[in-house]
Amino acid sequence: MNEDAEIQAMSSVVSALNGLEDDATRARVLRWAAERYGISVPMPNSSASGNGAATDDDGRIRTKAPAVPTDPVFDDFVDLFDAVDPKTEMDKVLTGAYWLQAVNAQPSWQSMKINNLLKDTGHGVANITQSLTKAQRRSPALVRQVAKGKAAQSWKTYKLTTSGIAYVRDRLGITGAVPVVLTDDEAES
Repeated sequence: MNEDAEIQAMSSVVSALNGLEDDATRARVLRWAAERYGISVPMPNSSASGNGAATDDDGRIRTKAPAVPTDPVFDDFVDLFDAVDPKTEMDKVLTGAYWLQAVNAQPSWQSMKINNLLKDTGHGVANITQSLTKAQRRSPALVRQVAKGKAAQSWKTYKLTTSGIAYVRDRLGITGAVPVVLTDDEAES
């Protein structure tokens, strides 16, 4: 397959997945496609709820493997949090975002999920929107807003940029380029 055909196929996949209503449905489609073509893709454990990620009794996401085989394995968010040891509110938020996006393979996340992770571990932030805005205004941006609900007070949806992932990986002592599996699919601005 030439590079143009590969890019066209990826574009078709993105269009098809964007047309689905939720992450659980997208996860089912991706699992089916991997099975259909006999491809082994590292993904979070499946749970009985069918949301594509295994959860514990408290509803926290569990994973089998690190995002990249050489990365450290974190069984719980608090383990990642302790390893990063964030000092600022922005760093706390970025650590939560890394947990969802890189460790648990979620393509995007709502600020509410980060807020809940941080509050559950006793490390809540005063204003999560302010922290995310600060991360967006960095150059290069560490976070991108990808969607906003229709209501004025709805939770926004974000994703870490490749630079944002590199930022947290640096705090974990992981050096080198961000693995392709974790890179942002849009060009950095």
